[in-house]
Amino acid sequence: MFNKSKTVLSAVTVAALIVGGFSTAAVADQRGDRQGPSAMFDFAQVDANADGKVTKDEIAAFHSARVAAIDTDKDGTISEAEMTAAQQQRKAERETRKVKRMMERMDANNDGVVSVDEMAPPADRGDKMFDRIDTDGDGAISKAEADAAMEKMSDRRGKDGRKGKDGRKGKKDHN
Repeated sequence: MFNKSKTVLSAVTVAALIVGGFSTAAVADQRGDRQGPSAMFDFAQVDANADGKVTKDEIAAFHSARVAAIDTDKDGTISEAEMTAAQQQRKAERETRKVKRMMERMDANNDGVVSVDEMAPPADRGDKMFDRIDTDGDGAISKAEADAAMEKMSDRRGKDGRKGKDGRKGKKDHN
């Protein structure tokens, strides 16, 4: 009975990874975050015979290989520790890509490093932000104005800090 439960659990885990992989890939594709080898569904990686088509067998083989890579102790199951390690690795890879894009965007002279001057926001951007928070126009931001600005940003981001009231990341409530 135990082996049957273990087999069912492994099958459920594989199915969840497959479905999650494709849905994550769709979201990443919409965000333009489909770079590097850690993309959940890299067509070229899945298309094992490079014929320009992906079959169900190729998808199954691709995901089996991904699951096998997560199963670091090779016992045929994915433990919480293995799943955590895999998630942390993917997160680190995403952060590395994010930082690389930031560096490319900020490095105005393309010398591979970002100077203090290159990091500084455009003067008018800071001024606009300051003026928005300084609601009474006295040239200074009071504690009450700062608190109100933080509350407004919190409302836009939602309770989890990521999504606004309309469900879109960082967007204003359009009600």
